Amino acid sequence: MAANQTVTVYGRTTPRYITQGPTSKRQEVYGLGFPLGSSPDGGIFSKKTGVGMIKDAVHQLLKTERGERVMLPNFGCNLRRYLFQPLDESTFESIKREIRYSFNNYIVGANIAKLSVFPTGELGPSGGNSLKVTLSLRLDTADLETFDVEVDIS
Repeated sequence: MAANQTVTVYGRTTPRYITQGPTSKRQEVYGLGFPLGSSPDGGIFSKKTGVGMIKDAVHQLLKTERGERVMLPNFGCNLRRYLFQPLDESTFESIKREIRYSFNNYIVGANIAKLSVFPTGELGPSGGNSLKVTLSLRLDTADLETFDVEVDIS
């Protein structure tokens, strides 16, 4: 019998495989690119990975109101309801709490390093206030890459 084979209970031989330790190759996570139809090859769907995928997911999360998505009724942040509120510290803290709650439930692969919310001083399309949300995010990977995402809410 060869040295690299073992005998099973039933007398058949099975090859013994050499096991290797963990590899350094990083597995990429892919997601759907938004907006749909923005594929460079002219198709409807495009793939994104890494920072681009997380930026698109954050934009989608912050601009979606809860109850807007049929199969995920809790997806999103209710940020438009704050547009006609007095823009003081308690309102900004409520907005930050809302963003952190939704971010922790729906964004995978990044953590919030810094979160800022401030008024832009411009009137939105409906005549109300307009807000700018700036997030500094850190990837969960070994290199801990940090990047910023800005979203305008009007």
